[in-house]
Amino acid sequence: MTTYFAPSYAPVETERFARLGVAAEHMRRLDLVKLVAPPALDTGLLSGLHSPTYLRDFASGTEPLASSLGIRWSIPVRDACYAMLAGQLAAVDHALRHRVCLNLACGFHHAVAERGSAYCALNGLALIAHVRPELRVFVIDCDEHGGNGTESFTQTLPNLYQASIFGTRFGCLGGERSWAYHVQGAQAFQQYMSALDEVRARVAALKPDLILYQAGVDCHQDDPKSRARISAAQMYERDLHVFNTAMELGIPLVFVVAGGYQAPEILAELNASTVRAALAVYANACSSA
Repeated sequence: MTTYFAPSYAPVETERFARLGVAAEHMRRLDLVKLVAPPALDTGLLSGLHSPTYLRDFASGTEPLASSLGIRWSIPVRDACYAMLAGQLAAVDHALRHRVCLNLACGFHHAVAERGSAYCALNGLALIAHVRPELRVFVIDCDEHGGNGTESFTQTLPNLYQASIFGTRFGCLGGERSWAYHVQGAQAFQQYMSALDEVRARVAALKPDLILYQAGVDCHQDDPKSRARISAAQMYERDLHVFNTAMELGIPLVFVVAGGYQAPEILAELNASTVRAALAVYANACSSA
């Protein structure tokens, strides 16, 4: 599986990002991924997506906006965020040619135009719709926390759509081009799969040019932040459903690993399970890419 990742994604002094390096090494040892470093980000591409004040302050480290993502700003943190966005753009180019690609990064789905939020600095999902206005972009967000930031961008980017399935709403309410599915309780997994069936129908009707999949693992039953509380086996079924939707409808797909709050080694294996699901669906495409 072609996977965009660079050591700059994972500064060791920042726990939330350092776990990406653990995942990259774990997947490399298992021979699940072919790691490719993205080119440097043209930060000018962010203009018009986020406010000029926020972009300036995040670039320079001017507080309080620079640390509004909830991680103390530093040059490595800033550069990690830029590198992950560069990987997102490169992964889209690859997927449009070869059907699927992983960016081993956060999706930053809580970031809004004016500031960062909840470990999300710059919205790497909305960025694609912003930079590629000729593409209709459909985000399938399966993080534990609703994609409120991306949802806010569906109001300003007419080519951006989102379906968010979550255990914790996080301000995600649904809207004209955004659909919100709240799952909890004993029937959470049945609700999850029913929501995915509905999402598939929406994708089939809209016929987008690209799917971005936020494959969060913080909905896992042992995650301290999880309310959806689904098992690893159920998460694998979830992933298969999303990948089969894209494959069967002939829509290129990029996925990111998104949230997770267990030990890095546990998260790495859950992320590897998502890659295994992708390989099960895209075996032929990955062997030729």
